[in-house]
Amino acid sequence: MQKLNPVFILVNPQMAENIGAAARAMLNFGFLNLRLVSPRENHLSDRALAMAAGAGRVLDQAEVFKNVADACKDLNEVLATSARDRYKYKDIVDPIAGCDTIFKSCISGLKVGILFGGERAGLSNEDLFLAKKLIRIPSNPMFSSLNLAQSVLLISYQLNVFSLEKNIKFSQIDVPITKANYEEMQVFAMRLENELDKKKFFYPEGKKKRMKTRLRKLIYGLELSKEDVKIFHGVLKALIKKK
Repeated sequence: MQKLNPVFILVNPQMAENIGAAARAMLNFGFLNLRLVSPRENHLSDRALAMAAGAGRVLDQAEVFKNVADACKDLNEVLATSARDRYKYKDIVDPIAGCDTIFKSCISGLKVGILFGGERAGLSNEDLFLAKKLIRIPSNPMFSSLNLAQSVLLISYQLNVFSLEKNIKFSQIDVPITKANYEEMQVFAMRLENELDKKKFFYPEGKKKRMKTRLRKLIYGLELSKEDVKIFHGVLKALIKKK
């Protein structure tokens, strides 16, 4: 069984069949850790289980979340997949380089997630702001959209190639994780936003949501340790402390 344990996160999947096919693709290469964000259909339906074709245990233990932020709370690192160019996104890599990053982070002890967009609209820019890197799957520019399960299969295969090449015989290293997870960064980001709101920082009103999103992207993009986050909380507390 595969020793790496990244989290495969399907965001707003539309069809039960695609969820089942994605689970099958994961288990083909030994991956079991599946999370679903607001699936439109039941991932344990007969149609999903039929497409899973024996990979029902992946669906049985899949976790369901209301939003991407909640699905990523306990993760230290997130990467996202896309077949399209994203003009606002700078750190774009191919599947080989992206899976190399995932592989190295996993064996170093970090908890890593991989975002896959739904069939209808893919991933939003707000979803992508959580990601350290964007894995762009090179495809026909005139017909670039891949089936959800195909994307999962491609990434699973490439991760398995790295595992076989390195001949990994151990699970993820059991070492104390010092890198902050997304929940810790989110708590600080929300606290900072609330204080900035009090100071009327987000102006004009029409740009408030966009400014907050970009602020979150900036915070999530930092390589912060748990101790770094504590220091930032202390700095903020000192700045707002009443004289």
